[in-house]
Amino acid sequence: MTQPLAQPPLPTTTAALPVSAVMGTAQGHVVSSPWRNLALGVLAAFMAFAAGPVTPAQADNWFEPLSGKPRAVDGDTLEYGFKRVDLYGADSLERFQKCVIGGQSTACGADAWQAITNLIAKTPVRCETKAINRYKRNMAICRNANGVDIGQQLVAMGWAVARPDEMPTYAAAEKSAKAARRGAWAGKFIDPLQWRRGERLPEHKISIY
Repeated sequence: MTQPLAQPPLPTTTAALPVSAVMGTAQGHVVSSPWRNLALGVLAAFMAFAAGPVTPAQADNWFEPLSGKPRAVDGDTLEYGFKRVDLYGADSLERFQKCVIGGQSTACGADAWQAITNLIAKTPVRCETKAINRYKRNMAICRNANGVDIGQQLVAMGWAVARPDEMPTYAAAEKSAKAARRGAWAGKFIDPLQWRRGERLPEHKISIY
């Protein structure tokens, strides 16, 4: 019986790539390969696309005078809808800032917020922009319908410190509040500017040891 002739192996259309070419490694060392470089390029392009364009922070436009019933965000920031203004010349104690009065820790930042809330509660308030601050917000002189200067009143009550470089006339109000020991002047507190930079009273410093 005649044995059939052995058939030659069919040719393959694709060849398996060596592992080192796919993974980019050989004997434990990273090597350069076209496949690896292509994969890294695609990954980098995808990450750049996903991140989106980088837009620099924009300052608020210079507001025209604002009038109405604002909301007190903190002791010296008022909000009219989507527009916020900081009081010009008066730097209030920060919302979560604490003082020491009569040997007791007090939430004087919350007291400052309550004070400005009371000052703006009964009448409309009009704010006129004087500058743009470092936080890129409008800084304004704000008065209620009775003509009371909100910032000056907060300084006089002892819940804000004066910034005479902005409003020299507020210095007298601060001097009066300090002499009468009104508000935070009744005890110890950190200047709000220094508090924002991380300074705290010894009673409020946190030890990790």
